[in-house]
Amino acid sequence: CTEVILEGSECNSSPVELGVLEALCEFIPLNPLTNQTVCDSTRVFSFEEIFATVTGENIQQGDCQAQVTVCFTYAFDDNVQRAACVLGINPGVLFLPYRFEGPMCKNISLISDVLDSKPIFFRQAEELFNDLSDTILPDRWMLEFAATVGLIVGVIVGLSIFVHYLPSTVYTILKFRCGVLGSLRDPGFKKYRSKLGEVVNILGLIIWGTGASILLAVVVVAGGSFLIVWEVTRKFLLDIIAILIGFISTIALRSILVAIVGKTNYTAFYRKRPWVGNVSGVALECWHLALTVYYIFVRVVLLLFSALLYAARVDKPFMADDVGTFGSVDLDKYPTIYRKGLLSAEAHRHPYIERLGFLYLLKIKHGSNFATTSGSIWRLLFVFSLMPWFRKYRITNDTDLPEGLLLQALSINPETKYEQIIMQLRQENRTLKEEIRVLSEGADTKEKDEAEN
Repeated sequence: CTEVILEGSECNSSPVELGVLEALCEFIPLNPLTNQTVCDSTRVFSFEEIFATVTGENIQQGDCQAQVTVCFTYAFDDNVQRAACVLGINPGVLFLPYRFEGPMCKNISLISDVLDSKPIFFRQAEELFNDLSDTILPDRWMLEFAATVGLIVGVIVGLSIFVHYLPSTVYTILKFRCGVLGSLRDPGFKKYRSKLGEVVNILGLIIWGTGASILLAVVVVAGGSFLIVWEVTRKFLLDIIAILIGFISTIALRSILVAIVGKTNYTAFYRKRPWVGNVSGVALECWHLALTVYYIFVRVVLLLFSALLYAARVDKPFMADDVGTFGSVDLDKYPTIYRKGLLSAEAHRHPYIERLGFLYLLKIKHGSNFATTSGSIWRLLFVFSLMPWFRKYRITNDTDLPEGLLLQALSINPETKYEQIIMQLRQENRTLKEEIRVLSEGADTKEKDEAEN
């Protein structure tokens, strides 16, 4: 303790036993003070990640520091307990020796002698390590910059996914209600009516899918930002950027030429001058033999980027209906599961279901006083007189019903039958209007007679 001051600790602090050195203590040379091995009368301890400063130097500035490798206690014949520590050997990196750091280590004779006796192999290894550290190891600001950009993009991706789920859900439900997405008459609708137990996966898919998208976005963006500022890859990226600038310039020139040629040679799908179109087409095809390499590369990057963002969007199919399906195997079945959940809830909350249930409850409550025959007749009169197109469109849109298929199989034009039905309904509508007019005139005459009487 008189030779070494331990920063953040004292010689009597609780040590950590080092079993490896206790097992190998027989290979440690004799202690010159006791002329005994360490195993005879001492215990070996390890003070990991604690640095010591040699007495006589400025501890605050750390003029000469070394890692404490091991410490052990011993006693002279006077039974006074003493301690000694081994400095300068790093047990964390293959027990590398000569680990003294600081500009003032040369001023301490014992440490200076040790450093002077360092083999040339260690000197060359340290120089190589220092060179690699200066050229390969990134600076702190590079890591902070990459992490900051990645986290910002991750937050944006997470918020974007979160704010899109609610409108996408409403949009999908309205599509089913309006018939944009096929429902009961669609042959593919059967897949939504089976395995409804898979709906329980939706919450986990949304949570973990969002986390995966955020993580991938952070990794990709942070990695790209780091490669841009890292000295090792900066040169290659500058070359790639130069290639991209040349590619963009070529695309701009091509777009200008195509616009000029197209304006002077094409009118919609027709060519004014066929020979100009043929020559320009061959020239552009030859040009695109080289450009399409970059088109494919950009397409792959865009698809990967889209997949990165849509990994958490189980509410929308990422692939087309006929892509990723091999027989009964669907590579992206999660949007189907999501729609199953929507349809399962819609089956109980659809406006038609709610109104029908409301009518049933009113019928149960009021009995024969609700939904009477006279009320039904007045409803039909109201529809026939004010909204006759309801029946017309209902009839003309049912060509895919079995009746229409039967008429088609019998070589009977279903439109003819429907036109006859429409004409009949129109005639009934005129008759009903005439009857209503006669009834109204009769009621007026009766009121006049009663008034005269």
